[in-house]
Amino acid sequence: MKQWLVIFAVVLLTACTPFWQTKPLEPAEALWENRQLSLKQLDEWSFRGRTVIRQGKEGWNVGVTWQQHQDDFNIRLFGPFAQGAVELKGDAELVTMTFSDGETYSAETPEQLLAEVMGWLLPVSALRDWVRGLPHDEVKIDEKTLDDKGRLITLSQAGWEVEFVDYVPLEGNDVPAKIFIEHPQLSIRLVMNGWKVGQ
Repeated sequence: MKQWLVIFAVVLLTACTPFWQTKPLEPAEALWENRQLSLKQLDEWSFRGRTVIRQGKEGWNVGVTWQQHQDDFNIRLFGPFAQGAVELKGDAELVTMTFSDGETYSAETPEQLLAEVMGWLLPVSALRDWVRGLPHDEVKIDEKTLDDKGRLITLSQAGWEVEFVDYVPLEGNDVPAKIFIEHPQLSIRLVMNGWKVGQ
C-alpha cells in the first residue's frame, strides 16, 4: 500500500511540473516591454489571410496578402470586386491602388486612398503595427490589457478597440493569428496565417 502511495505522489508531482514551468517568472509588464523591443525590429514580414469588413449595412469578405519591407508595403485584396483583385502599394510618401483592369489611383496615405476609392475608413497605418501585436506608435494608448506572457489582449487607441484573439510563434516571437477591430463606423475581423519573416 505504501508503495502505491509513493508512486501516486510521484505521478502527481511529475504532472504538476510542466504547469509550474510554463508560468512566466517576470511580471507581464516587463515581458511586454521586451516584446515591444523585439517586435519593433520585425520590419520585413508577410502573411496571407482573410478579413471580413463591415461598414454600416455593407459587408465584404476579402482575401488578403500583405508584404512589408520597412516602410514599403504591398497589400493585395481578393474578394467581391467586379474588377477582381486590388493591389495597394506604397511607402511613406505615396500610395497607389491598382485594379486588375489596370485602373490606377494615388494618394499620400492609404487611409485617404481607400476612403476616396472604396469608401472604406480602414486604419492601414495602424494595422501595420496591430497585426504584429503592437500599439500604433503615432497614437496615444487609451487602455490596454496583457496576458501573463506580456502579449496584448485588448487595445484602445483613437476610438478603435482591438482584441487580439489568438497568437502563433514566429522566429522567437509570438504574432497575432486573429484580431477583431471595432469602431463606431467600421468593424474588421482579420485572420492571418502563413506568417514569414524577410522577403
